Amino acid sequence: MTKRLNVAFLPQLLVEEEIEGCDVIVTDVLRASTTIISSLKNGVRCVVPCATIEEAHETKRKLGPSALLGGERGGVIIAGFDAGNSPREFPSERVAGRTLVLCTTNGTVAMERCRKANRVFVGAFVNLSAIVEKIAGSSSVTILCAGTDRRVTSEDVLFAGAVAERLLELDAELELSDQAALARDAWRQAVLRLSSGERLASILGMGSGGRNLLRLGYDADIEFCADVDRFETVPMLNLDEWIIV
Repeated sequence: MTKRLNVAFLPQLLVEEEIEGCDVIVTDVLRASTTIISSLKNGVRCVVPCATIEEAHETKRKLGPSALLGGERGGVIIAGFDAGNSPREFPSERVAGRTLVLCTTNGTVAMERCRKANRVFVGAFVNLSAIVEKIAGSSSVTILCAGTDRRVTSEDVLFAGAVAERLLELDAELELSDQAALARDAWRQAVLRLSSGERLASILGMGSGGRNLLRLGYDADIEFCADVDRFETVPMLNLDEWIIV
């Protein structure tokens, strides 16, 4: 049976019927996916993704004072929250054993589109090899790019392309959707730039999401998010309990 890889450059471009029974990778490279991966590696018990600020406050109220409330709007920490959306804000000494309630502009919103999927994973450059290994045996995979403010972002597309390239190396017969093929081509162009000495962090900083983070002074976050294979953690969204573990 031919395996297929689909990519949706934005949640609005996802055809929900195509993900029924399919494995999905949600990616928001800058920064929700990276933050989720990092915080779980640092000992967070689970992450509760929330689409709205009101939902996040209500979830925090139900969980009690030990829960940590993190999130952003436009890259900036939400007023009244404990932390923003930087992967550097959740070190083990702060988060180990706690539940993280996370509400972001793009990443946690994108997850709402995945409720009909078979399995939902969280991927970014920091767990690239681990996520490829996790889904290599799947017959049908969709990569859902969160984008930024309903616009396509290059960093998410590049990650999707990197996954496509890795999967093609494992199975040359893999069938790519048009968006998956475009993502792979974009990644191949990025590889040429990397081979000439350009850094991945610099490439990520050129997209709209990266430019916004640079404007806000989050240069170090981009460096963090560009650290390929920093972690082996592959977060999975429990669709019944709606928690990421």
